[in-house]
Order: sequence, then structure tokens, then C-alpha cells
Amino acid sequence: MPAANHRQRALVTPEVLAWARREAGFDPGIAAHKLAVNPDRLARWESGEDRPTIPQLMKLSEVYKRNPAVFYLPEPPREELAVRDFRRLPGTDAAELSPGLRYEIRLATTRRAVLLSFPGSEAFETRLPQLRVDRAEPESAAIAIREHIGIGIAEQKAWRRPDIGFRHWREALERIGVLVFQTTRVEVSEMRGFSLAEPILPAILLNGADAHAGRTFSLLHELCHLMLREGGLCLPGDDRRAAGADHEVLCNRIAGATLVPAESLLAEPIVRQEAASQDWADEDTAALAREYAVSREAILRRLSILGRTTERFYREKRRQFAAEATARAGDGDGGFVPPFRRALNRMGRLYAKGVLEAFYEGRPSASDLSRHLGLKLNHLPEFEAAVFS
Repeated sequence: MPAANHRQRALVTPEVLAWARREAGFDPGIAAHKLAVNPDRLARWESGEDRPTIPQLMKLSEVYKRNPAVFYLPEPPREELAVRDFRRLPGTDAAELSPGLRYEIRLATTRRAVLLSFPGSEAFETRLPQLRVDRAEPESAAIAIREHIGIGIAEQKAWRRPDIGFRHWREALERIGVLVFQTTRVEVSEMRGFSLAEPILPAILLNGADAHAGRTFSLLHELCHLMLREGGLCLPGDDRRAAGADHEVLCNRIAGATLVPAESLLAEPIVRQEAASQDWADEDTAALAREYAVSREAILRRLSILGRTTERFYREKRRQFAAEATARAGDGDGGFVPPFRRALNRMGRLYAKGVLEAFYEGRPSASDLSRHLGLKLNHLPEFEAAVFS
């Protein structure tokens, strides 16, 4: 029986096989390699001359990140990644998204749809700041944002570490109804942040491989895009040539002003003492970075904008910080993260609570719950405790 089952052919739709491969971001050669089949065999599957076996269909499902049932549809579903490229590196064109990033964007979109599919989803409310960001001065916009999400300077200064700061900023946005997801296995060189600008449950996707301080900055940058009612993909780089460059600069300015308010920074003893300084000692910028639980680069950018250092010095130190980050890249994160904690880090509390509460009311089944959370059910007790702690 097992041998017969192995030879059983899956009556999938050839056009859907080809569509799923393209949507996953694979060319035929790479896809065949990942599937461990000859490229000619994959071509025959996609043309309908041959069919994959059931085990081969399971492998297709794994590689293309699709439910096996999708391949039996009579035609490809109407689905596209509507990604607008806001930021490009100088001298480059918009690149094709990697398979990993395409999957993460699709997963974020799917998870948002999962919450909205539950009865009672109309109870979800998103309360973005009522502010015309494109007409506001960055400093005044930053004050309004902080007041709206309820984070004061005294609270922020008690954090002292970027990882603690990121957690608090993320939870503050989730409290006003913004989903905040994180990727895995996407290079920071490809993506820093992504946002889905929707009136209910807008979503922000951050690169989980980025430093915590970088994620916090991207979080507030993407919040500005949501307030502008525009979503899209923000790539690494500081010089912008893409359409929407003015909004990129604006979102960066507002994110920086929100993290490090001008009035507070200019009142710092170190800054008052060095009021006319052009070059800053590393220990001073590091001390200010700890004070606000941000990066040294964020501090120096704010000092540059506020006239306390030069653009030349900022650029010089920025290159230094980038070199130091590259040198640390292979150090790892320092330890094992339990599966329930890793899953919660990826999806955030707002999504996790929504799915769990629907499960308590008998909506998704236990198997659906496991699928929606990406978590085995034996980890559920620890996961619940972490979500509601």
C-alpha cells in the first residue's frame, strides 16, 4: 500500500503549479533544485504532460509555502503582492523580492485577514492619530504621536536598553489597533519595514534580523506611512530616488523626533555643555543613546538636524556604525528561544489575543488554531501564559 500511494498521481492544475512557483519568487531552475527533481520534470508538471506524486505535492506545498488544496483549484486565485517601493539604494533599480520576503508579506496579509474573518471582527478598532502628517512640522507631529500612544519621556528614560524600548513601543502601537509582525530569515539589506495601510487593523511588518533600535525606528517610520494612508515596502538606504521620496524624508524626520524629542535632547546636560560642538565623543553619544534606548546613529541624526553637529560628522560616524554592525553580524543572538516565545515575537500580542479569544468562543478548531499561530498545540499553555502576562 505505501508503494502504491507513493506512485499515486496528484490531479493538480498545471497552471496553478506554475503560478505558485512564480508567486513564491522562484525561477524554474531554482525551484527544481529545491524540489529535488529534474528541471524537465518540473516543466512537464507545469505543462500538464505529467503529474507529481502525492509526496511530491507535499514537497511543492512546503517549498512554495502553500496549502496543498490550492494546487487543486481550477485556475490560479486572484492574488498579488501589491508592494510599492518607497526607497531604493542610489544607482539601483527596484529588485525582485526574494522568496523569503514574498512569503513574509503574504503571511502578514493572511494573518490580518484571519482576524477579520472571525465573527465579531467589527469590534476591532484602530485609532491612528488624527493628524495631517504631510502638513505638520516633524516636532509637533512627534509630540502629537507620543501623546496619542501614551509614552512619556520619564517612562522612556527608565528603559535604558533598545530591546526593552522596542517592546514598549510595539505594545503601544498594538494598543491603538496596529498589528505589528516580524519576519524571520529576511536579509536586512533587502528590507527594513513594510506596511499595509488599511482603515481597520493596519499592519506593520518589521525585519526580525534588524537590531532592536533599528526595528523601533522602522516601526515609527511605518506608523507615519499609515497616518499618510499609504503602505508599501521600505528598503535600506538613506539617499532616496524613488517616487514618494519626500514622504520618506518626512517619515524619517517624524520617527526621529518621536524617539528623541528636541526639547528633551537640547535640555540634556551633555548637549547644553557641548552646545557649540561639531564633533562628538563616542562615549557621549553612547550615553545619550542609553538615555533614550535608541541607537547612536539616531542620536547623531537628531543632533545634526538640531544644529549641534555637522552633516559631514554624522555621515562619517554613520559609516563607522555600519562597519561595526557588519563585524558583529555573525555573533548570533546569544541563546535558544523557546518555540512559544519565538512564535509570539513574530506575530505580536494583538494578533495572538485575537486568535486565542476566537478559539475560546469556539470559532477556529484546535487544528486551525495551531495553523493560525504556527505553533504545535503542546506549546499552547506556555504561549497563552506569555500572551496574557
